[in-house]
Amino acid sequence: MVRAPSVPAGSGEPELAAALQELTQLVTRRAITARVGELTMFHAGALCDRTSGATIALVAPGGTGKTTVVRTLGRGRGYVSDETVGVDGDLGIETYCKPLSVRRADSPDLKDEMSPADLGLHGPTVKPWLAGMVILRRDLTSGAAVVVEHVALLDALVLLAPETSALAQLDKPLHRLARLVESVGGLRRVRYHDAIDLEPVVRDVLGRRR
Repeated sequence: MVRAPSVPAGSGEPELAAALQELTQLVTRRAITARVGELTMFHAGALCDRTSGATIALVAPGGTGKTTVVRTLGRGRGYVSDETVGVDGDLGIETYCKPLSVRRADSPDLKDEMSPADLGLHGPTVKPWLAGMVILRRDLTSGAAVVVEHVALLDALVLLAPETSALAQLDKPLHRLARLVESVGGLRRVRYHDAIDLEPVVRDVLGRRR
């Protein structure tokens, strides 16, 4: 994993932080474009078991907590991505260990690009593979218990399609998406408030074996 320099929260000029954020977004778009038609790509964060490669994809729209979940639960696990998860036809995942885009507390519209290593995160040591998928909804009040709901296949396609990149460029895209969902035991919708409360869900998926 390439170590990118960090801009510590609140210490850099806003112009520099904005430029680094724009650069990260540009690289991400280029990486996605390069694999159009090959990978099923999700707007998701991902963590893996560093021994088995079992990986959970945490699918969610931008700005709804993916990076916080990865930062909170990623220590001791493999950091795969906080933004884009690309899955091939055999459920293998292309690692995208980009700098983490961390929102500033004093300026919510601005993010700092933080090196994974500086946050105590490390990349996979074996090839990641998709063991499970959840779609995150951070809509509960503080202190509320996590709610895990199994989603029917057709509903899963409706929920996942907007969180993909270039889905229509795949051969038989909905068939491929449906096969992927079924291959990992279906989709679960997880409603939560605090990232740490997702630990049992993440541990369950990363404990799976091929």
